[in-house]
Amino acid sequence: AQPSAPPPGRPGHVVAAAVLGFVFGAFGVIVTLGAVFLGAVAGGVDDDAPAGFDEFADAAAGVALVLGLLALTWTVLMIWGSVWALTGRSRVLLLVGGSIALFFTTLGFLGSLGSNSGGDVVVNLLLFLAALAIVVLLSLPPTAQFFAAHRARRGA
Repeated sequence: AQPSAPPPGRPGHVVAAAVLGFVFGAFGVIVTLGAVFLGAVAGGVDDDAPAGFDEFADAAAGVALVLGLLALTWTVLMIWGSVWALTGRSRVLLLVGGSIALFFTTLGFLGSLGSNSGGDVVVNLLLFLAALAIVVLLSLPPTAQFFAAHRARRGA
């Protein structure tokens, strides 16, 4: 039997994409906690509120909790995808999470163009570029070769 070849070195593209994935995952944790907190506060409005306000608060609580659950799902996808990318297991999760981030950061960037605040535009542009970098870096040939070599080593 031939000795197995050493695992291929992890390209910088993979490391950079995973680091950006962890950064987006950290933002996701903040958004998730904020949405759950807002949902809990809105759901805690008592029945002594003005007529119709308690129904509105309950609806807002439900929407905030659903958004929090979606943010949690995306956050797990980004963090788990980053870990899998760093270990050579798969780039798919991080690619999917990065694509979702790219979609929403594109909306945020385009929406900020009408803003009077240059800071909004810059922050949204940086988030857009970071999400774009995740997708592009995971699509480069050295990255594909890295994951193909790891798949071959696993016998998949």
